[in-house]
Amino acid sequence: MNTLMNPPRELPGTGEAPGVILVLAHASDAGAASVAASVRSLLAGAPVEVWTVRPESLGLAAWSHTVDAHGVARTRLVLPGRPALHSTQIRAVFNRIQHLPLPQFSQAPPKDRDYAAMELQALVLSWLAACGGCVVQPLRGQPWLTPQLPLLHWASAAARCGLPLAEQSALAVPPSWDATVLVAGTLTTGVLARRLGVACVATAQNLGFKLLEFRFQRGAAGAVLVDVSPHPALSDLEDIDAVARCLADLAERTLVEEAA
Repeated sequence: MNTLMNPPRELPGTGEAPGVILVLAHASDAGAASVAASVRSLLAGAPVEVWTVRPESLGLAAWSHTVDAHGVARTRLVLPGRPALHSTQIRAVFNRIQHLPLPQFSQAPPKDRDYAAMELQALVLSWLAACGGCVVQPLRGQPWLTPQLPLLHWASAAARCGLPLAEQSALAVPPSWDATVLVAGTLTTGVLARRLGVACVATAQNLGFKLLEFRFQRGAAGAVLVDVSPHPALSDLEDIDAVARCLADLAERTLVEEAA
């Protein structure tokens, strides 16, 4: 892919390019749009821009992605209608990608279309993995661009952290649920957060996830965990604000680490 040579935009009077928080989300993802708006509000006046980027834009971008002999990756990309973005500018990434559309290959032969899709998937995965801990969700050690969390994996971690589990089969459809605890970094929301939030945060950290929705079924004997999802809908205002604060904290931490 050819790399366009436009320089990144600079902050007035500083000579430095602004930091960027990326929200990678599909047009139908209302929750991600609300998170982006909340982050902008939280960071109003800060030298940080919030970019909402559609997954299809990544296939139309001009990329320069290199990995040196020490395994350190550096990326420069130019998204349609945006100035050049360097990996050093990225403060936080909210990854909500479910798939990577390639509309420009819609009329191509299936073999060419599949090859292009695999190449783009590998490129975006390598880019986000290199961003490390500033990505929600972190992708190091994950072979998927959209993180997966098998039942046996989360159930084992939840049991170790003391969460009450419902009896279920790995082959069965998860039981219905009527209460949630959302974990966003160290923040928790939901009606059960006061009682079960600490154990949910510990479980999320054990699994290596910054954002998880714990789904519970309440009964006479108490609440039991029936499902865990790394892809919450984010329709509740409290959940949206918690994720926004998590991203703002990540951006601030990344800036402090670079300045140290």
